[in-house]
Amino acid sequence: MVHRPKYRLVVKSLLVLAIATGFVYAGDGLFLHYRGTPHEDVRVDSMYAMKNRWNEVEYSVGSTGSQRCVESLFPHDGYTPCWYLTGHAMHYIHIG
Repeated sequence: MVHRPKYRLVVKSLLVLAIATGFVYAGDGLFLHYRGTPHEDVRVDSMYAMKNRWNEVEYSVGSTGSQRCVESLFPHDGYTPCWYLTGHAMHYIHIG
């Protein structure tokens, strides 16, 4: 009976997981470019958070703008996925 270390199973499992993730990412990219206009603009608000002299955090409303995103599972072409950006449409800018 041959005793095989358990770390080989872990290494093989991680390798299979990495290859499967690569295939899903590549398929997502191909599907993204197969569709006509995969980009969308999402409204993003910003808030400034700064500490006052009593060490309390004060919030101030910042500007509202739009940010471009892609309709895919993963980020592509330097753009954030729209499913993530719509859930995180408020950006906090910490000052000080």
